Amino acid sequence: MGTSTGRFEISAEGMAGLHEGRALWSLTKELVANIWDEPTATVCNVQITPTDENGRINGEFITVRVEDNGRGFADATDAYTLMAPTNKRQDSETRGRFNIGEKEIISIAEWARVETVGTTIEFPSIKDGGGRVVKKNRRKNGTVVTAVVKRSADEIAETLDALRGFIPPAHITYTINGEEPPRREFKHQTSAKELATVIASGVGEPLRETARTSRIDIFEPLGETAHIYEMGITIQPIEAPYDVDIHQKVPMPPNRDAVRPAYLQDIYSEVLKVVAGELQMSEASEPWVQLAVEDKRTDDDTVTLVMKAKLGESAVLWSSDTEANERAHDAGMDLIAPRTLSKIERERFKKAGLQSASAFARVTSIDGKPVEECEPEKVTPGMKNVEEWAKRMSEALLGFRCDVRFIRGMRDRSAQYGGQRLDFVYPVLGFRWFEADNMEAQASLIIHELAHEGESKTPHTGEYVHRIADLGAKALILSMRGDFPEYPTN
Repeated sequence: MGTSTGRFEISAEGMAGLHEGRALWSLTKELVANIWDEPTATVCNVQITPTDENGRINGEFITVRVEDNGRGFADATDAYTLMAPTNKRQDSETRGRFNIGEKEIISIAEWARVETVGTTIEFPSIKDGGGRVVKKNRRKNGTVVTAVVKRSADEIAETLDALRGFIPPAHITYTINGEEPPRREFKHQTSAKELATVIASGVGEPLRETARTSRIDIFEPLGETAHIYEMGITIQPIEAPYDVDIHQKVPMPPNRDAVRPAYLQDIYSEVLKVVAGELQMSEASEPWVQLAVEDKRTDDDTVTLVMKAKLGESAVLWSSDTEANERAHDAGMDLIAPRTLSKIERERFKKAGLQSASAFARVTSIDGKPVEECEPEKVTPGMKNVEEWAKRMSEALLGFRCDVRFIRGMRDRSAQYGGQRLDFVYPVLGFRWFEADNMEAQASLIIHELAHEGESKTPHTGEYVHRIADLGAKALILSMRGDFPEYPTN
């Protein structure tokens, strides 16, 4: 029994068990990231060689040696102190946050050594007693971390390939086994607003997720698989066909080897905004594009570009009205099965202008004769205003912009709705009806017709009454919030 100044004891064997299964490059990247975070370092040299357990060439072990020319450890005890407070947590544009990077590879090493300015810390092998030995040295600058790990030589090639894929800062000379990988030129560069990151408000304060504007660099991938990066350090493979480098802390677990799906979807959205105009039809159908289209960050203009790339300029959604489908086909339209699109994707495409084939349905008057559309030169400015207002109301109340036509040839009604299309029978209404001083009557008729969306073939049932009441209530709430669509003016 007794007391201790420390609240916890750390099991080196337990920590080794957590990291033994990780790829060697993933452990080595923590050493590289530490150097890139060091503002005084301009050199990062990595050596990966097959050795024996004593570091001699051509054995059954691998020696990892990472060296820099910076100012050395501010506190040499950081080499063996887990989770110590660090200033890096307060800066969203440095990589460090947990202060465990070099300890991960040391935990699985047969033996290891950290040489920094003024201090050398040795971690002998278990057969030599384990533990650590701290010595003074005469080193004036830089740090060298050496770790001998029991890994197959087959892992060397994988490790070297992964390390060569890193994207070093401009001020760092980065070499791997004596060779500097070619510098990569980004294909696109963009700025993402309100992108999730993590930061602490002060030393010793917890990391909290927040959102900040971040630069994003987009590269052609080096191989068949693309990756997401945190300030040049690889995190994980991604489905998008681009390497994507985020220039701020990325929210991740301690191993820093994965991002959550919602964050990755946001990144896909930011990438899509930049490359949407370049997409070919096959590319626009890839799963990452669908995820990006479904993301709220993706703007309507980007969705429109994707829709045109994926479906073409002549696409309409298949309708349950077989005659409408036949008329659309005869008109040269491409029929798209709704189930080939996700629900959110379908709604976003509708908002971007994708129509249903029902727009090609034959509309007849009471005597069976086909109706005719108003000639463009006869459409008045007032009619154009009402058309735009109806589309805005449809978007606000139903979630999509309906189609609007002005027709003649019907005498039994002033308007009709079906297949996400609103027809105004302008001879019945009269041109004067479309003027701005008649907004109340216009709003009443538009909401009346929009309430038919989704109804059965029998109109004006009790179900319809409930729908029109719901739309009226929604319009009232939007108006009270200041979000109801404004009346257009030419």
